[in-house]
Amino acid sequence: MELLCPAGNLPALKAAIENGADAVYIGLKDDTNARHFAGLNFTEKKLQEAVSFVHQHRRKLHIAINTFAHPDGYARWQRAVDMAAQLGADALILADLAMLEYAAERYPHIERHVSVQASATNEEAINFIIAILTLLAWCCRACCRFIR
Repeated sequence: MELLCPAGNLPALKAAIENGADAVYIGLKDDTNARHFAGLNFTEKKLQEAVSFVHQHRRKLHIAINTFAHPDGYARWQRAVDMAAQLGADALILADLAMLEYAAERYPHIERHVSVQASATNEEAINFIIAILTLLAWCCRACCRFIR
């Protein structure tokens, strides 16, 4: 069993880790985060600090990118995934299916979790998402072998 705690800022993240959390999930300070409230969440600089602190304690950091990419802002959601991955996130919590696909293609080594905002509220929906991601992973591996 893993204790995964939310944190809206660095002091809350530190408190969670120091009090036994195995992992913490946070959101970015922009509209890629469903809990985008004034005074909370993480800028790129604070995200770097969070990753460093969590990894120093040998724990995991999950980044919630749990809103849906707007047609005119799709690149912002991609940048959020890229930044989280490049700064060392251990897992991504994603709502947008296209972002799940993007993360799977670009960062297959990072865990991906489907956010409750994705509305996978029944077994059929969950099985559909698993099938899509499994097929995508299989296709990526097959393509990589073919290219080599």
